[in-house]
Amino acid sequence: MDKKLLLNDSLHFLGLSLGFTESELKESYHKLAKKYHPDSGEFTSDVMFLELNKHYESLKDYLLIHPEDEYSNREIAVEEAPLDAKIRTHKPSKDPIFHEYKLAKEKETEAILRYYEKRNLHPIELSDNLNKELVQLRKDLEPVLLVYAEILKKHSTSIWAKDAKDSLERLRVWWS
Repeated sequence: MDKKLLLNDSLHFLGLSLGFTESELKESYHKLAKKYHPDSGEFTSDVMFLELNKHYESLKDYLLIHPEDEYSNREIAVEEAPLDAKIRTHKPSKDPIFHEYKLAKEKETEAILRYYEKRNLHPIELSDNLNKELVQLRKDLEPVLLVYAEILKKHSTSIWAKDAKDSLERLRVWWS
């Protein structure tokens, strides 16, 4: 699905507008989760709940990619103009957990890309003796793992905690 169309659908589904905050996203999600949950909500089917989760994840990803994008406070319907045409003011995100997560995610991506560049996309060899690049990758990923673990430990209710946990699980493959 087109990213702009998905953004429009997700904003509409959760009743948000551009420039939404993490707390507004959480609040809207929890309100709708109560309504759409098949066990306790108004519906017995899980279709609406699954749709809610899809849109919630989409907007979480949007916050991750566009943390400092704040749009003008003018009342503009999302469909009126393309996203690129909207007026933006850049303000740093006020969420310190996000900054920790974002920096760790950037280091993770850089380390893995560097690994593949050095390996020239050869098959993965998980033996330390046969793969000196793997040894370096593990060293590069260690601080990233510590940041993710710290987010989980100290900020378990943050929107970024689940992503940090998923990242930890995904990175285990490099130590298998």
